Amino acid sequence: MNEKTNNEVKNNSSKRQQESVNENLDQVKGQENKILAEESSASNETVSDEESSASNEIVSDEESSANNEIVNDEDNVETIASLKKELSENKDKLLRSLAESENTRRQMEKIRIETNKYGVQPLAREILNVVDNFNRALNLKDDNNEKSLEEGLTLIQKEILSILEKFNVKKIIALGEDFNANFHQAMFEKETNEFEAGKVCEIVQEGYTFHDRLLRPVLVGVAKKSNEINNDKKAEDEENKKNEE
Repeated sequence: MNEKTNNEVKNNSSKRQQESVNENLDQVKGQENKILAEESSASNETVSDEESSASNEIVSDEESSANNEIVNDEDNVETIASLKKELSENKDKLLRSLAESENTRRQMEKIRIETNKYGVQPLAREILNVVDNFNRALNLKDDNNEKSLEEGLTLIQKEILSILEKFNVKKIIALGEDFNANFHQAMFEKETNEFEAGKVCEIVQEGYTFHDRLLRPVLVGVAKKSNEINNDKKAEDEENKKNEE
């Protein structure tokens, strides 16, 4: 009986120990679960905070980008408006310049036509005076006044030369000058002792210049050495040669 009692006591003690161990295990598991739950909550909060921060940053970047685009659009609009204004002003200036150029061209063309048409009017007016003098001289022509007619014609000639010089038409002085192909036109060569060889010895027709241009060349005869001079020189050369021998 004592053994039975001892066994029961042992069994009861073993059960209590087992129960105590189970209770400790349950407590440990509860604590572990609590710790896991806290860690999970903390992790979720961290992830949520990171996602929220990332989301806020994305939204902020998008808003900033949108604001920058708006500012850039406004700048572009202002730039385009400024360029359009400048283009319009330049176009207006160009059109004005073209109009002024066209007006100037028309005026110059009108002046050119009028100059070609009426440019000789002053000269014609002066020539009319010469014509009047010729008529007066011809009306005085008879057998008894040839000298008066000659004097009148001489005066008319002087008047004509004076008018021509007034309009910068000047006679070329050629007699006794060296032959110049720019102003003289040789018609013949003439043997003469009065002028050196190559000099203008005779005027066939007078020549004139207009300002600095040749209006008409002088028709001239050019002097050359005469046969007499050539013969004398030849004889002199022969005599010199004989003396040298």
